[in-house]
Amino acid sequence: MMSKRGLVSMTLPVMMGYLPLGAVFGVLWVDAGLTWYWAPLMSVLVYAGAMQYLAVGLLAAGTGWIDLAVATLLVNFRHLFYGVSLYHLLPKGVIGRHYFMFGITDETYSLLSASGQVKNSETALWVVLLNQSYWIVGTLIGMVLARGLPPGLQGLDFALTALFTVLAVEQIRARRDWGAVILGGVAAVVAGVWVSDYFLLAASIILVLVLLSWPERNSGGNAARV
Repeated sequence: MMSKRGLVSMTLPVMMGYLPLGAVFGVLWVDAGLTWYWAPLMSVLVYAGAMQYLAVGLLAAGTGWIDLAVATLLVNFRHLFYGVSLYHLLPKGVIGRHYFMFGITDETYSLLSASGQVKNSETALWVVLLNQSYWIVGTLIGMVLARGLPPGLQGLDFALTALFTVLAVEQIRARRDWGAVILGGVAAVVAGVWVSDYFLLAASIILVLVLLSWPERNSGGNAARV
């Protein structure tokens, strides 16, 4: 089990992104005039990142919860594929196993798959828990400070894209697996050209199908851990 200081140090890049991003979500929620307690509950029970931003506008426009749930499933369906390369970190306990699957976000996946420091399921579970706690704390901060923050703060939502870009670059630098980079680029181009309306889902399916059929997968090669 990694020390608490090590866990915080490893998740620091996510914390620096999730605190302001969660705060922006809290501000948007309050400004939209929605019932206040649903914002922290959504960060605890849904934890859908960018989809929570979209939910603010949908709920403010009167969209029903069922329609919102379906939209969330479609937007975040790619998360189902993350387990292919993180199965070795899946906790054994029922509660820990289900929470681990629930809490894997893009940024958390990047940390767990790129960092050589995560050796066991207990450490991985703590990484998931810390990252979600940053988002929840950010949400609460945003709600408290909503009325006093300057206009234009919504521009911080670009930090989510910037954060994932930085984590992706760091992962490429750490692993230097150029085959994975090329494969990801090809999948993105094919999905963008042929099925742009379902870009993320299509790209994820392409990647999973290729990785599952990769010759080195059963021999313990690097391809199985992309």
